[in-house]
Amino acid sequence: MNTIKQKVPVMELLAGLAEEASELAQAALKLRRVIDPYISNPTPVTEDQAMERLYEEIADVKLYCSVLDVNVRYISQVMEQKKKRWEDRLMSREASE
Repeated sequence: MNTIKQKVPVMELLAGLAEEASELAQAALKLRRVIDPYISNPTPVTEDQAMERLYEEIADVKLYCSVLDVNVRYISQVMEQKKKRWEDRLMSREASE
């Protein structure tokens, strides 16, 4: 990890993270196309291939985050807050139906 940090400027790491995040989004959308039986735009990619690509892109994003020394504890706290809000919205919607 230290070799990467020493040789790649932080601006390039941020650009790489953005690129990989974009590729992650595309991989998620591709998997959706494979899974959705009602899709009007099918793809020749299998579900296993699409899932493998999704995992690869998640790994790329996580690697960039590791190199950038993201604050994992803070991110976990934010995730907990977001998870709670998400669950609350789902429960609220269920109660109103």
